[in-house]
Amino acid sequence: MASLVLRVLSLVACTACATPGQGPVVLAPSVETPALAPHAPTPTPVEKLTACALPWTLGDVEGGQGRVVVVCGSDVRRQDVEPGVMTHAIEPILEPARARVCSCAARMPVPAFVDLVVTSFPDEGRASVEEGELDDELDHDLATAFMACVGKVTAVIPRSHLDSCGPEKAVLSYPLRVDLLP
Repeated sequence: MASLVLRVLSLVACTACATPGQGPVVLAPSVETPALAPHAPTPTPVEKLTACALPWTLGDVEGGQGRVVVVCGSDVRRQDVEPGVMTHAIEPILEPARARVCSCAARMPVPAFVDLVVTSFPDEGRASVEEGELDDELDHDLATAFMACVGKVTAVIPRSHLDSCGPEKAVLSYPLRVDLLP
């Protein structure tokens, strides 16, 4: 009998909760909570980046060794990269540049490619690599942040003189596009 009384009381209590106009038994928040911030893009594993898999050499440049801007005093000309003084003035800075680019790529998301410029002063025994013009195809913020990480890379190179400059000291400017994403 006691169990029958408990069942009746339970039924009455449940009916009272479910009567219209009383509102829901469980309330959900009526204010929307802000969505979680999207995860920042993760860096691509360096071993998957073609540019980081092998050393950079002038022989590996797509389409051959490319062209270099040669400045001799006030004479400016574009010509093919010639073996000898030109390659000795440009190639030693490529590996330090690759190391810097790949170091940044290991820590942050990368753009599809970067344009770099090698500037070499063979008579003075120094060379550098820095950012070229930012391409409109790239995500501006991503490319800018990546190139800020890369910064300017400098190296000491063997001193030499480019005979085609006569007595003038040569400045070589070699544009280099580095594809980062496969």
